[in-house]
Amino acid sequence: MPDGIENRHRTVALGVAGAVSVGLAWLEFLLIRQQLAVGLWVIAVAVVAIVLARLSLAAKLAVLGTVLGAVTVVTQVAWLVTDIHALWVTSLTASTTLGFFLLASAWAGRSGAFRRRTAIAIPVGVVAVVAMVASAVVITTAADPAPLVRSLQAVGESNSFEPDTRTATTVVDGAGFTNDVEYGSTLPNSFLDIYIADNDPSVTRPTYVMVHGGGWIVGDKADGAPSADTDSSSWADPMLDAGYNLVSVNYAFAPSYRFPTQTIQLGQAMEFLETNAGKYGLDMTRVVLAGTSAGGHIVGNYATVQTNPDYARALGIEPTLDRNAVKAIVFDSAALDIGRAGAPQSPSPSNGFFFDIAARSYLDDTDTALLAQANVIDNVTADFPPSFISDGNTGTFPDQAAELSAELDRVGVANRLNLYSKNEVTLDHGFMSVGSRWTDDYSRLKIEFLSGVV
Repeated sequence: MPDGIENRHRTVALGVAGAVSVGLAWLEFLLIRQQLAVGLWVIAVAVVAIVLARLSLAAKLAVLGTVLGAVTVVTQVAWLVTDIHALWVTSLTASTTLGFFLLASAWAGRSGAFRRRTAIAIPVGVVAVVAMVASAVVITTAADPAPLVRSLQAVGESNSFEPDTRTATTVVDGAGFTNDVEYGSTLPNSFLDIYIADNDPSVTRPTYVMVHGGGWIVGDKADGAPSADTDSSSWADPMLDAGYNLVSVNYAFAPSYRFPTQTIQLGQAMEFLETNAGKYGLDMTRVVLAGTSAGGHIVGNYATVQTNPDYARALGIEPTLDRNAVKAIVFDSAALDIGRAGAPQSPSPSNGFFFDIAARSYLDDTDTALLAQANVIDNVTADFPPSFISDGNTGTFPDQAAELSAELDRVGVANRLNLYSKNEVTLDHGFMSVGSRWTDDYSRLKIEFLSGVV
């Protein structure tokens, strides 16, 4: 083969290997919980890159390419074996740097005439800049998701000591609605909404307290509630119709406020409601705590503090509500084991990525002791309240739901596990927020369970 053709082939090979190396680094960032499958490809491409560098580049550049490839291989293997987060970040950095080194070498190896063509050089330069910016975001977010999360919060829902609107009492869908009641002053987002069934506070009804989801980093108390800000009423209307008064609670967002701040804050809300029960027409001797997704973890952790004195002491949180007043817990697509938040069942890359970023914002998931402390499943006791546990089956946590149900069975706590087979229907994370016959069935079964324990 003529030297020119051979050099051209090597240049193309360098470019392809570089692009694949960068692409795999991005893919591994997005699919961190599928680390083995992607990691093996990262290692394979790094080995190929070492060979190409030694065959195609001048001595000094070949040494640099070899070093970058070796660092990628060693740190990737170490990450796969040890699961140490810092090694993963180092491997991503090395793999990305290797990729751009190969791409730059391939560009330098093109003919001078080709490189001088403005029509080619300009778009290549733009793509290179975009790719480098994207890689910088990938690496910094892998190291610490806080900057990305705070940037998103800056243009959306964020921590604030100011209510969304002035507190007022109106009627919404026949229910008395008091919005943005401040329940605390030491933490942001300390506001709640109260709904009184039939707008009649003189009737004694159990109180259903809902804590919203959103990965501890977004979300709002109006989600799924019959307020003027949303069309959805999936969780609220059935409970009002069943004879419950409702309270929907906001809480401080991670990463500025991390575990167990939200548990403490829910305690502040419960103390406020108990103190002001007469003012708002609430019965706080019969309370159901419900949480969706991240909110499920918060209510589960709060219930554990109320019912497990040893756990409360270890966490350094005082119980704030009489255990006998908490009649039941409702878990809707709850993230119960934070260490597995980024690994939903029936893997969903988008859900897995969001859950992983959210979990790392909520707590230090490299701290195994902290993960164990935050695990709701492993810390329940025989005094835990009766629980209704439900989830979808795609991109969510039915495995964790089943494990909690099994643990409650083991310690003798009444519970009902409500899961639907994928042979029947595909239900996503938080399917309860979408109107369907399956949501109707979920609501019927939940109310039926609660009627036996509240």
